[in-house]
Amino acid sequence: MRKINNIIVCFRKDGKRIEEQQSLMNLFLEYGKLHEVSIVEAGDEDQKADLVISGGGDGTFLDAARIAFLYDVPVAGINIGHMGFLTEINPDELQMIEKLFTGDFTVNTRMMIDVAVARGGDYIFNYTALNESIIHRETSSGMICFGIDYNDEKLPEYRGDGVIISTPTGSTAYNLSCSGPIIYPTENSFVINAIAPHALTHRPIVLPADGTIKVHLKDCGKAALLCDGKSSVDIFENDEIAIKKSSRKLQVVSNPDRSFFDILSNKLHFGRRM
Repeated sequence: MRKINNIIVCFRKDGKRIEEQQSLMNLFLEYGKLHEVSIVEAGDEDQKADLVISGGGDGTFLDAARIAFLYDVPVAGINIGHMGFLTEINPDELQMIEKLFTGDFTVNTRMMIDVAVARGGDYIFNYTALNESIIHRETSSGMICFGIDYNDEKLPEYRGDGVIISTPTGSTAYNLSCSGPIIYPTENSFVINAIAPHALTHRPIVLPADGTIKVHLKDCGKAALLCDGKSSVDIFENDEIAIKKSSRKLQVVSNPDRSFFDILSNKLHFGRRM
């Protein structure tokens, strides 16, 4: 049982499902008054938080997760989005929602990755991501060429549209749409998955997260690095992108009535006959 005094709420920012957001906020305020918990929306926080609640889809959850990671507190996802794969709680599960205010919930941890870009000996970009780091060619450019090292072991050279370095949490996101493997979310591993590789022999590879991945851009005028779809930077030939497991993990509130395989089945129709 945790003591919850302050909650930050993060809602979707696309102007959609306003009525659902307002209904959810009214519920939060009701439970907040009942259990003497302070509620503030993201952007109004005063450096005090015991829990972050996401009200939206997966994009909103990523925003909320970043806030929770910075404060080192759990994040809970309530789905008022389309897919909502990362959001384990439905708006009508009132008993579960109230438990967020009483502190009567369980938490799983998720691996995060630290992403850094070095150029000419200087670091020009740093980000900590939950889902993935993506290196992708510019729309107007041709395929890119890059080398990948894992703990100073060289992988075969890649040519194609780019590469995804995914966490287990992100394995069911862009990685999955590029035919990558599904990794159990509490595992500690990376997935390296080429995007539209020029060689048919390239296949996704799963590696222990104890090592460091380094990507070196070759024969490339310009590409883009995108982390969690939230932060991006242009990268150029001879830049080095280093990806490693973060020293800290994200705390995620789990729904005891819904297993990972339930979510796979309900959201992605995993194992269903078509």
